[in-house]
Amino acid sequence: MTQEKEVLEQFVKQYPVGAVLFQEGDEGSELFVVRQGKVQISRRINGKDHIITVVGDGNFFGEMSLLLNRPRSATATVVEPAECLVFDQVTFLRMVATQSQITIRIMKNLAQRLYHANMQIEALMLSDRTHRVVKALHFMSREEGQPQAGGILVPITLKRLSGFVGFPLGQVAAVVDQLAEARLVLPQSDGFLIAEEGRYLEFLEFLEMKEKNL
Repeated sequence: MTQEKEVLEQFVKQYPVGAVLFQEGDEGSELFVVRQGKVQISRRINGKDHIITVVGDGNFFGEMSLLLNRPRSATATVVEPAECLVFDQVTFLRMVATQSQITIRIMKNLAQRLYHANMQIEALMLSDRTHRVVKALHFMSREEGQPQAGGILVPITLKRLSGFVGFPLGQVAAVVDQLAEARLVLPQSDGFLIAEEGRYLEFLEFLEMKEKNL
């Protein structure tokens, strides 16, 4: 084991599924880096929990509260057994000051989150429910899509899709059923399969033209 790894091991913590690392409104005093597992980030809006994203291996979260000394803006819940590096403010700032690659990675991470937020806002501004769901799945396919023999798998849950588009679970499920009948989106056990990307994009273009003409 290298000296660097030995130093990092002192910051490692293990968390089981269901563990809440922090809740929205809590004081932020730690940064989390996921080494293994998955952590769901969600916010409560109008009395309902909306999934913002799911953080996986190699990614981090919690830095905004640490840097700005503000309460947590979301809740972090472990959805797959997780091993995380947990840094307090002093350790984190020392690492940023002495290791430029960490600073660059933080900048890239924040830029990606801003892009994700912009895409979600763009989807939420759409008035048509079907358009909003189709747009969201298209964005997620570009960000997380996994090419397969039968098309592109978007590995997300219906609940996460519902949180992204801001519609109740039942309404989103109804839209997905309609897309499935048209063979545009095929529900899978591990996500949604866009079977024919060309037809899917044509349908998205049709919905966008329809939206402009409203």
